[in-house]
Amino acid sequence: MTSWAERMHRRAATFSNVVTSCGHPSVPYPRRLEKVKFGVPLDEVCKNDIPGPLLVLILKLNKEAPFKKDVFRAPGHQGNMKKLIHFLQAGRLVNMDNFSVYTIASVLKKFLRKLPGGIFGRDGEQRLFAVIDLPTSPDPSHWLITSLPTYTQRLLVLLFGTFRVIATNAERARTGMTSEALGVSVAPSFFQSCVSDGKTAKMEDVMRFKVATRIMKFLIDNFGVSNLFGRENYEFYARITGRILKVEEDWIFSFRYPPDTMVSPSTRKLLATFCTGTVFM
Repeated sequence: MTSWAERMHRRAATFSNVVTSCGHPSVPYPRRLEKVKFGVPLDEVCKNDIPGPLLVLILKLNKEAPFKKDVFRAPGHQGNMKKLIHFLQAGRLVNMDNFSVYTIASVLKKFLRKLPGGIFGRDGEQRLFAVIDLPTSPDPSHWLITSLPTYTQRLLVLLFGTFRVIATNAERARTGMTSEALGVSVAPSFFQSCVSDGKTAKMEDVMRFKVATRIMKFLIDNFGVSNLFGRENYEFYARITGRILKVEEDWIFSFRYPPDTMVSPSTRKLLATFCTGTVFM
């Protein structure tokens, strides 16, 4: 990530006019950023693309979570979660170093859990439940993922790419977060239909939860299958995270600085501050 951070920092310097729209051209960071709304449809959150602050949360997890024990399973600090959610919804600046990866992971899970209909949509959930018992070919899952809006595809590839990095480091870093453990921990945030509406879970709810965890494990384990997320999404993941990504035997994606059409100038400046260790939102 070092060379990537240096590139991002140098290139971001050419966008010094990013903050002029805020009326404060002399300060190095914008005073207000894109708001990340909770509890609204994803198309309202991502009007143009994934908001910069949400990207920063995922990138911090992508970079640090693979070496932390029980990330996505251990709860975050409740008080800090409320603070971070407030800052996200208000579009306010915040020093990301003040929040642990556990708090960030818990906030991200809450954001996903509050999406009306879930990130896959109710129909998408039903289709995934239907295809998980089909032969091992991931083609039906690929068709579902690539049929979603572009911003949803990008959000999914960043999330599952992060889960994959965490899972592949689980044994070496002794974090305990295998693909199965991640599936159990995050399934309720992705599949709202497997969460019981009442206080007592019914047997049907338990069975659906088990299937949802199998789906999550499948998508994490097969992240590198070329026809699962699609070439453009893998390219996006490699460019945004700076990771080298090998997809089956055919494709190897490595980081190149994103073209201007990939991310907005304000998001690029935000990512640059993240990678140089002075992360503000």
